Amino acid sequence: MLRLKDFFHLEQIDALVEQLVSDGPGLIVVAGLDPRPILGQAMGSEFMPSGRSTMFRILMREFLEAHPSARCMVAGRDKETVRIPRGMRARVAFALVQPPYTYAQQIAHAVSSRPDLLVIDHLSGENVPLALEAANKGVRVLSQIDTFFKGADVARHLIDLGATQETLAGLTWVLAVQRLALLCTTCKQPMIPSAVQLATLHRHYAGLERLIPADPAGESPPAFFQAGGCSQCNHTGRRGDVMVFDVFRADAPESLQHPSLLPMDEYILRLAGLGHLAIEDALEFSADQAHRTYNLLLASEQALAQTNATLERKLVELEAANRVLQQRTEALVSLQDIGQTLITSTDLADLAHRICQRARELCGADRAILYDFRAEGRTEILAASGWESVPVRQTLDVDSLLYAATSTRAVPFNEPPPGVSPPAPDAPPLRAGLSVPLFVQDERVGVIIFHSTAKTRFMPGEVALLETFANQAALAIQRTRLIEQLRLKITQLEVAQAELAQKERMEHELELARQVQRSVLPRTFPQVPGFRFVARYEPARQVGGDFYDVIALDSDYFGIAIADVSGKGMPAALYMALARSLLLAEARRDLSPRAVLANVNDLLLEVGDPQLFVTMFYGIVETTARRLTYARAGHDHPLLLRGRRLRQLGGTGVLLGLLDTPQLRLSEELLLNPGDRLVLYTDGLKDVVDPEGKLFDFDRLKTLFRLYGGLPPAELCASVFEDLAVFRGTADRFDDMALLIVSVED
Repeated sequence: MLRLKDFFHLEQIDALVEQLVSDGPGLIVVAGLDPRPILGQAMGSEFMPSGRSTMFRILMREFLEAHPSARCMVAGRDKETVRIPRGMRARVAFALVQPPYTYAQQIAHAVSSRPDLLVIDHLSGENVPLALEAANKGVRVLSQIDTFFKGADVARHLIDLGATQETLAGLTWVLAVQRLALLCTTCKQPMIPSAVQLATLHRHYAGLERLIPADPAGESPPAFFQAGGCSQCNHTGRRGDVMVFDVFRADAPESLQHPSLLPMDEYILRLAGLGHLAIEDALEFSADQAHRTYNLLLASEQALAQTNATLERKLVELEAANRVLQQRTEALVSLQDIGQTLITSTDLADLAHRICQRARELCGADRAILYDFRAEGRTEILAASGWESVPVRQTLDVDSLLYAATSTRAVPFNEPPPGVSPPAPDAPPLRAGLSVPLFVQDERVGVIIFHSTAKTRFMPGEVALLETFANQAALAIQRTRLIEQLRLKITQLEVAQAELAQKERMEHELELARQVQRSVLPRTFPQVPGFRFVARYEPARQVGGDFYDVIALDSDYFGIAIADVSGKGMPAALYMALARSLLLAEARRDLSPRAVLANVNDLLLEVGDPQLFVTMFYGIVETTARRLTYARAGHDHPLLLRGRRLRQLGGTGVLLGLLDTPQLRLSEELLLNPGDRLVLYTDGLKDVVDPEGKLFDFDRLKTLFRLYGGLPPAELCASVFEDLAVFRGTADRFDDMALLIVSVED
């Protein structure tokens, strides 16, 4: 692989390239203009390639040699853009931009691997912002761009390709490259610049003495050379070429206004002073560049014009050939298309429209209208083509088509078709009309009427073709009707299946919810001396979230709870299980009902479903003193049966799992007497409705408790539920019913 030292160059480049290679993160751009192959042919030998690609590969190798442990990632369309020496291949990885990968994906992948050097095969509007973004993230990026710009103009060109002033801060170096023809060493001739040339040199090149050493004698202006001519250079005066450079350092945004560290004009002048370039080549470099660029654009325009003219000629030839082919195959394609349409179409309206359109094409008619015979002497317009504002699916009497409908063959029909408005007075007169019947298994199912204002009659071949086509069309119409009926049945079946599947899913969910609820409710109660517990629970068909419990806290205390979760089905059952688990955990940590409910509320707000909430009554009974301390969180007021007297317990409070601050839960105390019955229930007991929709209500429920208050607790439960069942009758139960009785023994 070539290196920089393999080319002739001025020694100033070595130090700058060394600085460039050892510099920190940023984007390094190698700029130069290389003609495309087709333009190179158009330009001939006038345009010399810049050598940009060669310098691009040299810089990559210089960096890898200067940093022996550096890793390199290459993002490009193929591996040929950079040719890696065999000894360095282990340190280079490729992120090829090939479908389905894009520059954005591959550059992001390359940056994520944190390489010491990211090489991008070329810069374009697609990847300039990506390259600068990587450079601004602290990555050293090397790329090349095809342009005649150099120095700060390359930075401005990057803005045209999508860079911004902010992202341009990632640009660090621009190395512009060009190749110029060397003077022939055999025939070059020394010359003294003219006064005009010296004035031009001093005007464009400040510090001329610094660039070009003066004549040793000090008596004459600096010596330059001009082209001669010999057999060695084919009398051109030039043989071989040399690479010239422009080195620009972008230290800050304001540096875009500064000149290059080593301008290309200065580099060329130094070469001219050393006798490698003709003085006229140095003085006319900028003009020559503009001239060659103009010629390149002109060649591009000419090549594009030639290509366009060639394409236009090919297009004319193809159109002519296509017309011939179309004329030869029109009839075959038309009939094949008709048959395919009749076989594959499943939409009756679309099929009827195609039948009219294709039938007109077969016979050259101006208008066609298709009638479908229905039951009970009615006919329907299925489609019309060529007429305006024909009410499709209009129903008519068959009598209006009696003459056309009774014929078994195609017959003339020179009247306005039924259901169609008469033509305007200034419309072209009707010259030929034809009615073609539609038969399926010797049964007449419709008719097609054709009108023509151009031809005087329909030819026998056209009539025979239309009759054959009409029979196929009739079969297709009958087939499509059967398909429509089948679709309707399938749709009805799918709806029924969906409803059945939905019902099965709901039933399965309800059964799972019932299992959850049954697993949560206590099967036995703790044995507490002086107290007896009886409970009964009847779930509704739509499972809710009722639960109750008696919790043994220690030898002197036990807790009682009843709750009702909002909602139905599996969500309510799961929320009920969560609430009961939290209550059991918190009840054994604190003997304050108010504190327990506050902790449960906080936990429900943290881990519960924000769409659900729970009402709850929780009390703690001190067994020796028979003292009940309780808190009520939005639940129905429990009842205290003391003999025949019924008392509703007090206490206010908000429901759990909804508000952040449980500030309204009040704890109250109550001394229990022997023979007392504490009745805890859910609202399903008072919300029972009869078959007529009449509500049982709370007053009736209290009457039941007074009526059966003297019975043993188990009989009290059974009697209340029996009366509720009698009241409900055949009506559905819409809510769970839970009842817990705490009996204080003598």
